[in-house]
Amino acid sequence: MTGAGPAPLTDVFRLRTVRFAAAGLLAACLAPAPLRADDCPQALPGLESFHAAIDAIEAGTRDRPLTVLHLGDSHISLDHLPRALRRRWQARFGDAGRGLMPGVPFRYYAPDGFELSMRGPWFVVSSLPRATEGPFGLQGFRATADRHDAVITMTALEPFVSVTLEVVGGPDTGAVMLKLGGAAPFRLSTRRAEPGLVRLTVPAAAARRAVLWPAGPDPVHLLGWSVAHAGDAGRPGIRYDSHGIVAATAAITARWDAGIVAAQLAALKPDLVILGYGTNEGFDNGLDGAAYKALVGGLMDRIGQAAPGVSFALLGPFDGARQGTGEACGEGWKTPPRLAAVRGVLRELAAERGGWYWDGAAAMGGRCSVHRWAMETPPLAYADRVHLRPAGAGLLGETLWRALMSGRETADGGLCRL
Repeated sequence: MTGAGPAPLTDVFRLRTVRFAAAGLLAACLAPAPLRADDCPQALPGLESFHAAIDAIEAGTRDRPLTVLHLGDSHISLDHLPRALRRRWQARFGDAGRGLMPGVPFRYYAPDGFELSMRGPWFVVSSLPRATEGPFGLQGFRATADRHDAVITMTALEPFVSVTLEVVGGPDTGAVMLKLGGAAPFRLSTRRAEPGLVRLTVPAAAARRAVLWPAGPDPVHLLGWSVAHAGDAGRPGIRYDSHGIVAATAAITARWDAGIVAAQLAALKPDLVILGYGTNEGFDNGLDGAAYKALVGGLMDRIGQAAPGVSFALLGPFDGARQGTGEACGEGWKTPPRLAAVRGVLRELAAERGGWYWDGAAAMGGRCSVHRWAMETPPLAYADRVHLRPAGAGLLGETLWRALMSGRETADGGLCRL
C-alpha cells in the first residue's frame, strides 16, 4: 500500500492483549444503544436486498447461506478487519464456511481459523503488476505446479463438510490429487476442451485437513479454494469471503479474466459485495477522478450482471497521512489531497447506482485521525500513518458491522425484522 511502507509485520502477530482490550473499550463507547423491536429502522438505501436475505435466514425460508464478498487492498489482506465482521455475522447466523486464496500467495497470509502451508515447486503469480499475464479470478492470484512434490496443506479449526477447488482448465491442463482427512485421495481432472474456470467439489466427512498436489506431469493452475461448514442450528449460516491484496487499487480488477470472474460470481451468488479500494488511489496526486469513477462503475456493472440483485457497499478509504504534499496534520505529516476526492467519487457512485456508502475516515474521527491513532497508548495505527494495527482494524470492523446491520440488534438480543 502507498505510504511510508508497512510497519514490521512481526509486530502484528505479537500484539499484546492490552491492545485488544483498548479496542474493545473504544468499540463499547462507540456502540449505539440497542433498539427495542418496535423501534427497528428500515434498511439503509442500497442494502435492501442484503437485509431481505437476512430476514429470510431469520425466518427460516432460505436454504442457502447468506453470502458476502469483500474485495480490497492491504486493509483486509491480513484478516484483522474482516475477522471482526466474520465473527459477528457467524455468531449470529452460523458458519457456512469461506473462500481461500491459492495456497500461501504472500508471506503473511493467515486467514482466520485456518493454517496453510505450501512446499515444493509452486509458482505463484499476482495480478498486481500491470504487465502480469495469464488468467486470474476474484482471488487475484494463481498458483501453478506440475509435479507431485508440490504440496499445499490446509488445516481448519472447525470441521468442514466439503471442499471446492477453483482452477483454470484447458486442453493442456492436468489432474490434481485431493486428500481430505484420513480418506483416500481423489484424482480430479482439470482438463477441458476450452480454457476457463473449472469448479471441483468433493464432500468431506467432517474433516479438518485437506492436502492437494498435482498428479503430474501436466500443470495445474489453482485460483483458490473454499470450505463449506454445516451452518448452525439447522440454518444455512453465512459465508464471508475476503480477498485483499497489498498495494491494490480498483484497477487490479481489470486484469482479472472476465469470463472466470463472471462464473465465480454466478456460483457464489453474493448477497452483498463490499468494495474496499481507494487508499492507494488517494495517495496518487495525478488521479483522474472521472476515469476512476468510470473504472469503479464498470466493476459494479460486471458484478451486477453476474450476480443480479446484489447489494453494494462502497467503503470510503480510511484516513491516511504521509511526509510529503498535502494539508498538514502535525510533525511533518500531511493528508494526501486526493483521498477526499476518492471518497467523493465513491459517494457519488453509491448515490447514482443504488449502492450504500460508508466513510472509513469519518469512522476514525475525520482528517488527521490516523496521526492521532498512531500516537495512542497503545497505538491503533502503525507509524507509517497508513496501516492499522490489529486493534485499530478490529475496532473499525466492529463499527462497519454495526453500520451494515443498520442497528438491527434489539435490546433482547434479537434482530430487527424489516
